[in-house]
Amino acid sequence: MARPLDGIRVLDFTWAQQGPFATVLLSDMGAEIIKIENREGERGRWGNSTIPPPVPYFVAHDRGKRSVTLDIRKPEGRAIALRLAERVDVVVSNMRPGVMAKLGLSYEAVRAVNPGVVYACASAFGPLGKQATRPGLDIVGQAMGGIMAVTGPEEAPPMPAGAAIGDQVGAIFLCTGILAALVKRERTGEGEQVDVSLYGSQVALQAWELDTSSMLGQPSGRAGQGHPLISPRGVWGSFQTADGWLVVGGVNTARFAGLCKLLGLEQLSAAYPNDASRAANIAAILPELAARFREEPTAHWIDGFVRYDIIGAPVQTYADIVNDPQALENGYITELPHPAHGTIRVAGSPIQFGRQPTTPQGPPPELGDHTEHYLLELGCSWEEIARLREAEVI
Repeated sequence: MARPLDGIRVLDFTWAQQGPFATVLLSDMGAEIIKIENREGERGRWGNSTIPPPVPYFVAHDRGKRSVTLDIRKPEGRAIALRLAERVDVVVSNMRPGVMAKLGLSYEAVRAVNPGVVYACASAFGPLGKQATRPGLDIVGQAMGGIMAVTGPEEAPPMPAGAAIGDQVGAIFLCTGILAALVKRERTGEGEQVDVSLYGSQVALQAWELDTSSMLGQPSGRAGQGHPLISPRGVWGSFQTADGWLVVGGVNTARFAGLCKLLGLEQLSAAYPNDASRAANIAAILPELAARFREEPTAHWIDGFVRYDIIGAPVQTYADIVNDPQALENGYITELPHPAHGTIRVAGSPIQFGRQPTTPQGPPPELGDHTEHYLLELGCSWEEIARLREAEVI
């Protein structure tokens, strides 16, 4: 089946996570990703490990791409990069603002050779303001964006999430901006400059929570085992079972009656028959629910949730997820052939087209595996390629 971005070419100067995962998403949609790496390979190939590549970090953020080794600090390397930029639809980087310009690959330089280009940049703090050129990684976005201040119990220090949500959310917004710019180009023929940051993405991630604080002038408090704006007023959070944990959410009047019937606590639904009474007495309700949940295993309660249409789910580990039939059937977990590791299970695409799971275009590239391919496309001879390699340009 054709993919929506079949025929779209992306020149990818990204490294680590925020930028590379954005181009993974574009690859899943069908785009051809030409990843530019230095001759040693970008550091994402090593992740946080000394184990030789491929490492899971690189598999997650660079599958389905093609690698070209190119030293863009050298004039010949920069010239090749601009020649490639003439032939693509999108140029993406996540170097701090100003670095691409210093390398001779600014928006203006690329647009001069490709007026319709979509030129996308990911940064830590955004391209404007005094902090624009400061470096930053995932935890910086989480800290600046406020999510660390509301995660965890009240008495705990600021807590980052257990996943790199700064980088991943930034990647999703970067991909979204690129797609919007491609639509504009299709309609008008004009290119566009796209900027996304870790900081801005985290603010957008919490739009409702931040707006509540801004408009009402009061802090939301910490999330604890639920949500800072919902848990104090209703049944929304995690509960321990006899063999694990589950979550319950979205418990309106009808669902609260069903939940109480499932738990054998009908007296609670009789005593607190509406939202106002439950919110006023939630501190007395939750301990009774918690005590009952601990008496049976998770599977018992989830079966009951299905019968009574209760909104809830088990708290799954990564090991649970990679073997979950629901994740596998939808392609959220997919099997990827890898030349060194055989068939591996990896996180797939969350997006489907035509009600079919979206599969990766392939494993991550070997370092420089398409260098000659693209140089030949540019008209270089094998003798010239050999000279470039000897000069350590490629």
